[in-house]
Amino acid sequence: MDGFIILMLVLNHHLELGWNILIIIYMGYNMVKIYLCDLANDFNGIDNKSIPLGVGFVATYCKKIHKDNVDIKIYRTYKKFIDDVKKSPPDIAGFGSYDWNYNLTLNTIKKLKSIKPECVVAFGGANAEFHPKDNITFLSNNPTVDYIIYGDGEKPLSNLAANYISLHKEDNFIEKLKNEPIDGCRTLLNGKLITGLKSSDPIMDMDEVPSPYLEGFFDELLEDSTLMPIIQNIRGCPYLCRFCVSGTQYGKIRHFSLERIHSEISYLKKNAKNRFLRFSDDNFGIVEHDVEVAKYIRNLFEKEQYPAGLKVYSAKKQTDRVRLVGRILKPLMTYVVSLQTTTKAVLKETKRVSAKPPEAVESLNHARKYGLSSGTELIFGMPGESLESWRDVINFTLTFGFDSIAMNPLWILKGADLNRPESREENKYGTKFMLAENAVTSYDDFFSCERDEIAVESKYYTYDDWKVFLKYQIIILTLNYFGYGRELLYYASLENIKPTDLIDYMINNKSEYPITNELIDTYVDTYVTNMWDTEEELHEFIKSNLKTFKEDKESLVRIGKARGLFGYIVKYILKDPDKKYLREIADAIIKNGSSKKIENEVNYLLDLSITMMIDPFKEFIPDIEMSSDYDVFSWVSDGYSKPLSNYEFDKATDIKLKCRNSITVSETIRRDKEQNRTDCFNFFRYMNSGLMRRYIYSEEFEVHESSPWEPYRREHRTDSTSPSDSLFGAFENI
Repeated sequence: MDGFIILMLVLNHHLELGWNILIIIYMGYNMVKIYLCDLANDFNGIDNKSIPLGVGFVATYCKKIHKDNVDIKIYRTYKKFIDDVKKSPPDIAGFGSYDWNYNLTLNTIKKLKSIKPECVVAFGGANAEFHPKDNITFLSNNPTVDYIIYGDGEKPLSNLAANYISLHKEDNFIEKLKNEPIDGCRTLLNGKLITGLKSSDPIMDMDEVPSPYLEGFFDELLEDSTLMPIIQNIRGCPYLCRFCVSGTQYGKIRHFSLERIHSEISYLKKNAKNRFLRFSDDNFGIVEHDVEVAKYIRNLFEKEQYPAGLKVYSAKKQTDRVRLVGRILKPLMTYVVSLQTTTKAVLKETKRVSAKPPEAVESLNHARKYGLSSGTELIFGMPGESLESWRDVINFTLTFGFDSIAMNPLWILKGADLNRPESREENKYGTKFMLAENAVTSYDDFFSCERDEIAVESKYYTYDDWKVFLKYQIIILTLNYFGYGRELLYYASLENIKPTDLIDYMINNKSEYPITNELIDTYVDTYVTNMWDTEEELHEFIKSNLKTFKEDKESLVRIGKARGLFGYIVKYILKDPDKKYLREIADAIIKNGSSKKIENEVNYLLDLSITMMIDPFKEFIPDIEMSSDYDVFSWVSDGYSKPLSNYEFDKATDIKLKCRNSITVSETIRRDKEQNRTDCFNFFRYMNSGLMRRYIYSEEFEVHESSPWEPYRREHRTDSTSPSDSLFGAFENI
């Protein structure tokens, strides 16, 4: 009898297990399969070396709303996506499209549709145009795209999934689906744009969107040490800059809770193989919440050396809060004072919100007082900018004494206002196309490549003018942005030698300055040679030479702008034991100056510049001392505004040169050696310029650092209006 009871219990157990298995199979069969992609090219490693956070948010929100009705997967590369599509194609596929993956996205969609035509495809991301007229053009030209999702993607994709779930079993469900307006989505049906009654209301409480990190969506990707984790702290941008894609997604600023941010960073510290961290915020420091986030990161860095490095964009407007954030994150970030240009008419035309000159001066005084690395960015080619006005921009910007000035040509970005046909026509933009960095995908019979579209002429400047800009660019980047001759440039300004005049002088005296002219000519010629008049010509060149590029993948990478630039730094500065390029710069300053002590002072600054370098090819020694004839720390602190002779010591004195963050520097050098890189890719790509050189140290910094979280008070500011009082009058005219 007992044996019979046991047998019945065992049979009952197996029946229950069988029913459970059947239920699970049934649920899986009825789940709507959704694949979400933010694809990166991977011809020579993944080109966009970061975690695809945007589609992660879309995935977790959709899963939260629809629970077991949906099965969602996230993809970063074409190969993994298409292999899964061939095995088990999705019902819905969502794509995040950006400037780095536009062609890859559209080509992948075509391939997907050839395998499963009835798959519903949604196209979102920064490249999704906001204007309905542009949507009609895009959808007409790309019939394999079913929906455009503009703005925040979480609600629209979830809305689309809801309609799909309710309609997909009906006959002709695609047509019925498109006939139903969906908030946040636009589709084309029989030539008519079908759109929701309104754009989907933005999510105001950002914690309503579950974390893709904490939910485990990115666990596999976090195992890849080449992918940098991204944190979104704040969403939204209050500005309308016409050259930026964020300007078309103007909206109220919203932020995740501190608890959420802390949990994500803690999770990444434990699980991410890549020890660097990037914030996607457009304006870090814009709200008080950012201060608390900065404190948390700094405390974590001090206690556990995480993150090893930080990439973050400072807020455009200079405020006490932005300055405080800069102080808190001093070892990890450059304190950026945003300019783009100093030409008043251009700022107005592009709706750019930049620091006014008095604000920039005050911010730089603050940076020097607290030993912060400072920087700004300039963009040549915006509406209203000519070569003559650009010369003034260069010369004027250098009077501020920034530690780092980035200077780049205007790119016409999809999704930006300047990309609209009306804007192109109004400004008479002529463009050329260059391969985006490492932006090729080749797998079986599939090929795709991306391009950067560069505005090489407009009604304000000619193509020849633009090539002159390139000559200025390479000199400013090597000397100031990378910092290898910064003090020499600022000394020249004290000698009333304008930077553009100095460069023109060297160009016009080729025989005296052969290395400098070789650098300039090679840079310009290579840049111009690697541009094509049409995207189709670029595409055909890459495809026809693919076999060669497969044999030497780095040769493909060098066609792009960034990697090519790294090569010039390596060749003309780091690998040259005689530092001939820098010595030519010094010689030109001496010949154009008037100071009685100019030769001694320039040669001193040349030696200082060389000694401050951190050479990734040599043993890394973070801190060193050198004998100095000048109190160069005070000279720099005063904004390079007074003659160097005013700071001469009575006798030679040892000064300290220190690395701002040896953790970040060591990690990038280690990774370059581990990857057998000769172009110092990690060293240049994942550090700010303030870390590529040592800085002149003073114990005064230690005093200020004793209470780094103390709110920045107005009385802390210095009274100086460096660069000089005379220049301040000029500021009023901008």
